[in-house]
Amino acid sequence: MRTPESTTDAAILSPAPVAEGVEAFLPGGEWRDDRGAVYVHERLRSDIERRRSHWGLLDAPPTDLPELEWLAGIGLERALFLDLETGGLSSSPVFLAGTMHWSGEDFVLRQYFARHYGEEATLLRALDQSVRPFEALVTFNGKSYDAPFLMNRAALHGVSLRLPPAHLDLLHLSRRRWKRELPDCRLQTLERHVCRRRRSGDVPGEEVPGLYHDYVKSGDPWRLVPVFHHNLLDVITMAEILRALCAPPTRRPRSR
Repeated sequence: MRTPESTTDAAILSPAPVAEGVEAFLPGGEWRDDRGAVYVHERLRSDIERRRSHWGLLDAPPTDLPELEWLAGIGLERALFLDLETGGLSSSPVFLAGTMHWSGEDFVLRQYFARHYGEEATLLRALDQSVRPFEALVTFNGKSYDAPFLMNRAALHGVSLRLPPAHLDLLHLSRRRWKRELPDCRLQTLERHVCRRRRSGDVPGEEVPGLYHDYVKSGDPWRLVPVFHHNLLDVITMAEILRALCAPPTRRPRSR
């Protein structure tokens, strides 16, 4: 497993001591500091789908989207895509934080996983280290959900968490571009009509919290592992939506 750029002397990435549970299906290692450990699964986007020549490239964005002009100016390498899976309620934990960034050659996907409720604080500390090199955070509905959820959970645990100074929320940008052309601007609606991608065998988002709580109780990973794939698809779709937002609007998305 590649060592994250964010690893510091106080945090060591090492193989998990026993490959059981989710670890047996999704190889990775532990991010560890002097207060705990959290599991990290890492892979490249090219491990999941055939590499495309346009990966990492952004067209000159439309002038009515200045946030994207700024990102195109600093380069995609300075942006971190983020998507969370949580226990459902605002008082429930974040148990999976999926990130993706462009390395210059490929998209690197990392998933920080709390194997039980007691690892949430370590997940937040690991995420704090992970986001530091980046200037922009890219999310989908993250300004309303992901970012405040993370900050509330960090405050609860007394964890210092500093997100990148710029935040590009693709939901708001998508509404500005496509709200008159599509029935809604949900992530999977955009994935289908804008990105021309369809999912099969995906986990419905409303089932995710229950699957995690069941995993903590039973330790049986077989129903939880697809949640990692769901999370990966979400961050990959964000990159495709971002690219579509920067492309000239040559044709309208199909709404049916």
